[in-house]
Amino acid sequence: MKQIFEKWWNCNTKVFIVTNYKKSWKENGNKPRFCIHENGGRKKHGDNCFDVSIIIGYTVITYTNFCLQG
Repeated sequence: MKQIFEKWWNCNTKVFIVTNYKKSWKENGNKPRFCIHENGGRKKHGDNCFDVSIIIGYTVITYTNFCLQG
C-alpha cells in the first residue's frame, strides 16, 4: 500500500484519501478494476457516517464524512 494523498478538514470529521495498492494486489493475483462502493449513509435517514470509494485500476479514492448530521 502506498498512500498518495490524505486531507482531513472540518475539525477532522471529513477525509479524502488516495491510496495505491498495486504491489500488494498484484502479489495476491488481483487484477486492475473499476468500481464504486458506498455505505448508503444518508442525512435524511438519520445516518451519522457517509463513505464512498472509487477504485480505478489499483488506486482507491475514498471520501468519508464521519459527522453527516453535523
